[in-house]
Amino acid sequence: MGFLFDWLLTLKCNYDCGYCGKGVNGNIPGHDNSRPHPDVDMALKMLEQGLRYVDTYMDIKKPNMRSAILNIYGGEAVYHPHIEFLLTKSSELYGQYKDKWALTRQLTTNASCGLEKWKKISEHVEYTTFSWHSDGPVKLKNNFVKNLQYTHESGKRYQVVVLMYPKAWDECLYTITHFKKRGYNVRPKILDGDEGVYTDKQLNDLAQFFPEFSSEFVEKNKGKKIQREGRACCGGKQMCIDRDYKSPVKFVERQTFMGWNCSANHFFLMADTDSQQFYTNKDCWVNEGTTRGPIANLDNMDSYIEKIRDRLSQGADYFLTCVQKTCKCGICAPKSVSKESLSDVMKIYNQTLPA
Repeated sequence: MGFLFDWLLTLKCNYDCGYCGKGVNGNIPGHDNSRPHPDVDMALKMLEQGLRYVDTYMDIKKPNMRSAILNIYGGEAVYHPHIEFLLTKSSELYGQYKDKWALTRQLTTNASCGLEKWKKISEHVEYTTFSWHSDGPVKLKNNFVKNLQYTHESGKRYQVVVLMYPKAWDECLYTITHFKKRGYNVRPKILDGDEGVYTDKQLNDLAQFFPEFSSEFVEKNKGKKIQREGRACCGGKQMCIDRDYKSPVKFVERQTFMGWNCSANHFFLMADTDSQQFYTNKDCWVNEGTTRGPIANLDNMDSYIEKIRDRLSQGADYFLTCVQKTCKCGICAPKSVSKESLSDVMKIYNQTLPA
């Protein structure tokens, strides 16, 4: 658990997957090709502000916990006409923090561009999440395979995530099997939302990846929106319940954390360059009040950062109160009914600051 900073560059995408809803002015996830690519200078300003915000939280973390991931995505990030310039500038903006904390730039992408462009893009990222979409055009999926092979053979760090689309189930299973045979680092991702409804056969197929999918689980959850029944970590990490470190799980059935204390603000930030707004988390949207919505925007983010810096200087036990009926993201952030219990867990990550 480091810090995840999601930098959404554009809502435009060259795919049109059946399970991907529109995303307009903060209505994430999704894409909308009717929207223009956001202004480059504005996007870089939001990146600079976001890195400064991350630095504020790094000040309270233990030295071995001072690392962050900059997740660069869309829409489709490689579809942005200035993607190489934006990636190059990200190195420059991070430069002032490199002696304080580590940054990994992660590109989340359908990797649909040509190989020569992919080689140039790869020079500016340390990690790639390849998202395989069964709804994608054949030509672009062929580009995906070529770019994946190049990344694999170059020794760069990556993962392949296959979006498990119920309507293209055989292709999804074949893709995982085929990529595994080629030695690629691949795993399935359960769909959120309306399309994340699986049959008993499909849930049984997924059980090889999620040990928690017992026969009882399958019988109880077949035909239901899986997001309402539980969630896996977006990054594929294992999680612990009730501090049972010896029995980690990949899928947490409990989804209702309303009223709980949550540390998502210690681990997440999302910059939406389309709406020019910042969120605690790209799907959660819980802010420091009792509502869902942005924590700041392009114009007032500077003052918000100073507000957070002042608040954290008074004590590291600054948490959110969940107002979500369903935990859509950030489930891996420690959370507890009791603020005291959560503060105790957070000693793993944070230094003790003056109360």
